[in-house]
Amino acid sequence: MNQHRPDWRRYFYILYGSLFAVFLINFFLEIPVVDVLLGWAAVIILVISWFFAGKLFRIIGVLFGFGGIVMSLTGGVPWYDIPAQTGSMLPMLVFLSVLPLMSTAFNAGGYDKRLSDVLHTDHNRLSSVYGRSLLATYVLLIFIHLSAIYVTQNLLKEKLSGIHVDIRNSFILQTTLRAFALAVIWTPMEIIVGIAIDATGVSYLAYLPWLLLISFIATVLDILISRRKFENTTIEQEPVRVPKKALYRSLAKLLLVLTLFLTIIIVVTDLTDISFIMAVALIIVPFAFLWSLAMKQPGYFLTEGWRSWKRHTNGLQNFVVLFLSLPLFSEGFNQTAAPLLLRDLLDRVSDYPLAVFAFIILVYFFLAMIGVHPIATIAILIEIIRPLFVFMNPMSLGIVLIVAAMATTSSAPYGLNATLTAHSLRINPYRITQGNFRFSMMINAVAVMIAWLLL
Repeated sequence: MNQHRPDWRRYFYILYGSLFAVFLINFFLEIPVVDVLLGWAAVIILVISWFFAGKLFRIIGVLFGFGGIVMSLTGGVPWYDIPAQTGSMLPMLVFLSVLPLMSTAFNAGGYDKRLSDVLHTDHNRLSSVYGRSLLATYVLLIFIHLSAIYVTQNLLKEKLSGIHVDIRNSFILQTTLRAFALAVIWTPMEIIVGIAIDATGVSYLAYLPWLLLISFIATVLDILISRRKFENTTIEQEPVRVPKKALYRSLAKLLLVLTLFLTIIIVVTDLTDISFIMAVALIIVPFAFLWSLAMKQPGYFLTEGWRSWKRHTNGLQNFVVLFLSLPLFSEGFNQTAAPLLLRDLLDRVSDYPLAVFAFIILVYFFLAMIGVHPIATIAILIEIIRPLFVFMNPMSLGIVLIVAAMATTSSAPYGLNATLTAHSLRINPYRITQGNFRFSMMINAVAVMIAWLLL
């Protein structure tokens, strides 16, 4: 009997896609009555999605949703105005929905296959592969995000099949998960970056050089430290020579594409009053299509992009529950006396910025250890530390919010990255924490140093 029951998850792209389409149209038309209807539609979709979300996100949804509604009602907000509060997070969901299209354009050019050549070396020492593996994953992550971890881990498992399994697993979980933390702290396609930018009100252009500097320093330190660990291990296979000219040409093209993408984002956000996340969401689709057109692969992009978008959007239930319940809590929280009390408390600790930075890092780490997603954590932290934006440089706080969130992705045992890696390598998730904890603390230390200098 059960095998004939329909899988409703396959059709969520219609539900979410309809909501996003109406929102995008009204984003430009600005019809008030449509805003009201969107709010009610979002609440209905929140309730439907709740039944299909993970346990943790259902708990968060209940706490944020009901807690926020109660606080709004007791604060004097009319019940019919509450659904409209969800509209502030619709750009976030549109942003999440279109992310796979950049990956599709990237794959259309065959760059994933070309970048795998970076892993090959003329030497057979494992230490000589470490930096190459880290950098290959780093570049892939900028364009194809989580898919890069899957691609690189499979390549490395094949390449390192001849060495002891413990050394191989340690090498793979270090290079791939650390590369994720290093690469995504500055890319505009990482939602944590967008959340921090919009919350602090500091432009992406102001953040970019400092986030790149942190990424560069931490990458160099990690390569220098980790190469020593693997310098006495050799790979039992013949060295492979690769066509370096073609590889360098591909890397140059990717650098040009990335520069154009970042330039467009910076120009749009500087010349308009569109939020950073909304700007990136609006730019991704036409940019990815024009990129595929330049590569003479529009057919592949349209076909695979549609499939990828449907598959990805069908799985957004957790984020829909989080981002549609979060504004209910945020608006309700602001109707209470708590913000004023919190402001007075934080006013006293604003003279101790290192303590504030340490607090942010510890909250991320401990919540990550019990499975709370960094996106949920940053949403909570922003509401707590928002009053500090008046007393401290908001960019300093934003830098720590971004880097500390990404640092946990390399060492938390229950994140998506860790789950994929543990399954791929068949290891206990806590091996990941053990292998990458020092790295997480190192990149946090670099971020705190930069943030402190910017105060």
